[in-house]
Amino acid sequence: MNYIGGNWEKGLGATYASINPRNETILWEGNYASKDQIKSAIDCASKAHSKWSSLSFKERLEIIKNFYNLLEKNAQTVSEIIALETGKVGHDAESEVSAARAKLKNVLDAYENRTGVKKNVANIMETSLTHHSLGVVCVIGPFNFPLHLPNGQITPGLLAGNTVIFKPSESTPLISEYMMMLWEEAGIPKGVINLLHGKKWVVQNLVKHSKIKGIFFTGGYDAGRSIHASVSGEIDKLVALELGGINPIVVWNTNKIKQVKNIILESAFISTGQRCTCARKLILPKNKYGKKILDSIKKELDDPSTMNHFLGPLISNEARLKVISQQKKLKKIGARIIKESKLPKGKGFFITPGLIDSTNLKERFDEEIFGPILQVHFVGSFSEAIDEANNTKFGLAASLISDSRSLFDQFHSSINSGLVNFNATTTGASGALPFGGVGKSGNYRPAGFYAADFCAWPKSSVLKKL
Repeated sequence: MNYIGGNWEKGLGATYASINPRNETILWEGNYASKDQIKSAIDCASKAHSKWSSLSFKERLEIIKNFYNLLEKNAQTVSEIIALETGKVGHDAESEVSAARAKLKNVLDAYENRTGVKKNVANIMETSLTHHSLGVVCVIGPFNFPLHLPNGQITPGLLAGNTVIFKPSESTPLISEYMMMLWEEAGIPKGVINLLHGKKWVVQNLVKHSKIKGIFFTGGYDAGRSIHASVSGEIDKLVALELGGINPIVVWNTNKIKQVKNIILESAFISTGQRCTCARKLILPKNKYGKKILDSIKKELDDPSTMNHFLGPLISNEARLKVISQQKKLKKIGARIIKESKLPKGKGFFITPGLIDSTNLKERFDEEIFGPILQVHFVGSFSEAIDEANNTKFGLAASLISDSRSLFDQFHSSINSGLVNFNATTTGASGALPFGGVGKSGNYRPAGFYAADFCAWPKSSVLKKL
């Protein structure tokens, strides 16, 4: 069901279903929104904006707190729905809910630090800085974090006084509807938040509408580029894109094989490799330690007691066929398959982990493989490692594992990524920091702590006495 102007409405568009990736059973059936329903949702959000934005910060916050209290109360149900709909292993779904529950404090800190009201009184004049809502914004969410990532934009958006139209991934309609039920129970006024189901054409109709003033998208590069191109001439629309990455993890100047192995495995294979920050490239020294590290990784890939902690199915059969196709492409251009990723027999969209030596490719491969495949590159020097890490048009996350802090200082200053970690996974991120990338990974509108920046616009004033 779509949620428009405080009412639940059956979609008038095409029928579709949410499929359990573990056993291919139908979890949910419904319809996409129609063009008229898209217009209705935008009109409802536009009408609700004036009253919502005129509420005091405290009044808006009270309703938002109600939502987070309900999320806390229903955490077990929410994590179960996420696990069912995305195929995540239990602890992975639970960690998403925990991250979402912790979001409010960071959003409040960011609002106070980055936006809000600021005044300075001097002898002859006063300066004032206030921040104001954009209007109607649309949040276009991903399947891999269907609760945490959208709410990381919905919450600061609402707090700043915007009204929201949420278009979730078509793979996760069930959790998005449950989320709307919690917002409704929290007392959100009619029209302030709306839910529309749909695919690309729904997004295109949304983002092109003249009343949409903010577009917050999380997903793949091609979809993000398409959205950006659709509104490229409309300078009054703020577009924030959080896209993918070909994220390198470099190991240098350490012989702590066990610690290194654990960081690599989690970086590459958590959530079955379906995180935008998952490590895609492992860069190792061309020496005995590099070989030992590779051997330790290879051994763990055959151990179910290790890999079952990270691996479930991919989100769809289409997704896993794409991963296999990309593996074949790598092999064709000279990659050496160390451990081949395969499709097991039986129900579910499962895929085995893969390990590929891409050191001697005949041509550059710069595609994000959104699944459990890790490419390995052997290099002869640390400067070569940095060059290989930067050998991509993406720039989201990178990590160095080393005993040398001075090497990290060099790494940090040289790597073209928005998230650069030391002796931590590429997937490790703090809610108290901005989250975003450069190049094909985003458009310099980081989310996380800096999401407050793209949810409001500043108004500066100088005040003097006559």
